[in-house]
Amino acid sequence: MGTRWESWSQALLRLLVPEWQRVIVDGRTNWSPTGFVGSVIQVDCDYVVHVDEDCFVRSRSGLLSLIAHLDSHPDVVAAGVPDGGHYYREKNPAALNLFFVVFRTRALRSAWSERDLWDRYEFESRWRQDVLTQRPELDNARIDWNETEPYYALYWALLKRRGRFLYLENSLDKHRWSTRVLSPLGEVVAEHLWYLRRWFTSDAMPGHDRANRQRYLDVRAELARENRTSPAFWFILGRMHFERLVRRIGGRARA
Repeated sequence: MGTRWESWSQALLRLLVPEWQRVIVDGRTNWSPTGFVGSVIQVDCDYVVHVDEDCFVRSRSGLLSLIAHLDSHPDVVAAGVPDGGHYYREKNPAALNLFFVVFRTRALRSAWSERDLWDRYEFESRWRQDVLTQRPELDNARIDWNETEPYYALYWALLKRRGRFLYLENSLDKHRWSTRVLSPLGEVVAEHLWYLRRWFTSDAMPGHDRANRQRYLDVRAELARENRTSPAFWFILGRMHFERLVRRIGGRARA
């Protein structure tokens, strides 16, 4: 969406994994939840990490340990948080929520090559057991195996090819009502804030006890404290803001 939080999210990625290529997909027009795949599918890489702009990667070691886990488990084709069974999501937990997902590129390419068939793919009950084995603590009252989202077809395509998912653990930070994503070693890899489209509002979102805007400002304050002695971070952040504004102005000019 190109909000200011994209700059903060991208600055963290640039600082933590400077050797990784970043691809920013402009979702302000003609957006679809799986549209990002077409922008990265030809990149020469082993993994694609999809990160929403209101998701902040917090740990290089946590991220690299997650990649190392996938390296040692070649049957795992994607890793992320189940899309049901916890506070924010009451849909199908066999699928992953897209706010933070690591895809094995080889498997992603195979699934993408048959995207014209996705509308035929549906959830298969045999996929239940794996998520329930990995995440037995999921809240059954917040699960709907029949629920669907437009991006689920991508996951069903991956699973149909005998791939497996790593269902990452997540925790709820009730101070700012964010979801924290944990690595297989228990490190906080990323934090997702939710309700980005209304980040600026003074209203409290459903179930929250503080203004949506304040939650985002709290994250900004924490990141500023953590990086107060890092000139590199502030330089990168300024650059990300500049590049984002150039894209926004360029988009308006073309329109």
